[in-house]
Amino acid sequence: MLLYWPVFLVLFFVVGGIAEKGDYYVVHCALDDMIPFCEYFIIPYVVWYPFWVLMVLYTLGFEVPTYIRFMKYLILTMSLSMSIYILWPNGQNMWPDPMPRQNFFTWIVSLIYEADHCTNVCPSEHVSTAFGLVFAAMDSKRFSGKRSIGFWITAILITMSVSFVKQHSVLDILAAIPVILLGYFFAFFPKHLKKNKTE
Repeated sequence: MLLYWPVFLVLFFVVGGIAEKGDYYVVHCALDDMIPFCEYFIIPYVVWYPFWVLMVLYTLGFEVPTYIRFMKYLILTMSLSMSIYILWPNGQNMWPDPMPRQNFFTWIVSLIYEADHCTNVCPSEHVSTAFGLVFAAMDSKRFSGKRSIGFWITAILITMSVSFVKQHSVLDILAAIPVILLGYFFAFFPKHLKKNKTE
């Protein structure tokens, strides 16, 4: 399962680069223009990177059944998103240029813009992965119950952040919902269904 990640990362940047140099559908709606750019949301946005990596490593080391379900979720949702990016190249053109302010947080945002493509946005993998973390936490012995509340809050902040730092349209968030549901029912729901039957 871990071998999936280097393949996915190479494909992500190759597909994004090809789409950026060619024609891609610009994902945008009126609500995007009503949401102001707020560089402070870069904090939950970048928290996403170590957040899911650490959960993968923790579950791999200590809760392997949850690790397997979490990886199934990630592989399914990210592969589905990648298939959409390949079949329907899409992107956004909302990056502020120039930055409205100059501070530490806008500097971080600028670094993210430079490292990323403006393509491969719909559905948002930031959002689908964030809620995969919630499902993994609820599945985990260590983080289930009240401890999963922190994961819910973090996932909601990450979802908000993609719009406030102008990395994604609101449409990208909405498009992530069916991806999230499909991932949940494929990876996590069978265990809960089996548990309910035994009870």
